[in-house]
Amino acid sequence: MKELVNKLLWIIFTIFLFSPLIYKAQDQSPINFGIHPSLGVTYTNSSETSSEVENLQWLLNLQSNLNYTSENFQFDSDLTILYGQTVAARQNPQKTQDDFLLNLIPSIRLMQSPTIRLFWQTKVETQMKQGILNNQQTGFLDPAFLTHTLFVGNKNQFITQTQEQNFQITYGIGYSFQQIIKKHFQLSNESQPSSNVDYIQGPTAVFNLTFTKQIKDGICANVSLSSLLLAKKDFLKSTSNSRFSSMLTSGIDFGILSIQYTNRLVYDKELSNRRQLDQTLVLGVKFSI
Repeated sequence: MKELVNKLLWIIFTIFLFSPLIYKAQDQSPINFGIHPSLGVTYTNSSETSSEVENLQWLLNLQSNLNYTSENFQFDSDLTILYGQTVAARQNPQKTQDDFLLNLIPSIRLMQSPTIRLFWQTKVETQMKQGILNNQQTGFLDPAFLTHTLFVGNKNQFITQTQEQNFQITYGIGYSFQQIIKKHFQLSNESQPSSNVDYIQGPTAVFNLTFTKQIKDGICANVSLSSLLLAKKDFLKSTSNSRFSSMLTSGIDFGILSIQYTNRLVYDKELSNRRQLDQTLVLGVKFSI
């Protein structure tokens, strides 16, 4: 749980750092849409007397968002795709990272003072191509975690939201209904594969954060965090009876060049008794549409 504690401390520090800048957001367009693909590539060539080795490693990072804001109804959505491979001469390509995460979050205002909103979040977590997890073959929607969460909370905008800067957090507590979709993948609590869909439900905590700031012309910093904690049956007896998943991305863009850090963390004993952690730091080319 060390990574989780460090991440929570980082969130608290970030909010504390920007808390002196809190004030009401300015008027803006109700619709916000963006697509931000980036690609990082590393090529190596090692020549010796008797052999020559060529190796190419690449990572694609695609982030997209569609948001609508009005006084009462709001809709937020984001898509994150990470996919990377290592390609060596005379060898089959090896997948290094594969994540597909989609969030859909409509909400309505329940109370104005204090501000309380009712959210419905649909979250999809899977991978796109075949791979191996705990000596089992995985693929698209095998397994996939489809989580529907009804929660009460708030969405706050810290610092003035303009084209140059934006800092927003969404948080709340509620209840989740999760579908684990699988074809051939066997969960750790199964003695043998049973059905193609398993159902899990329980109390949930949600915390999402987005921050962007235009530092200078052509230089932009960004941070995005999407996290969900689902308490399963007998959670009070053992905290291992839970699922915690998060995706943290941060970076600095210099024109079309970018330095991107990603942190994908999953605790779920249905998949493995050990936590799953993928971290990447990539210098690449990034575009915004």
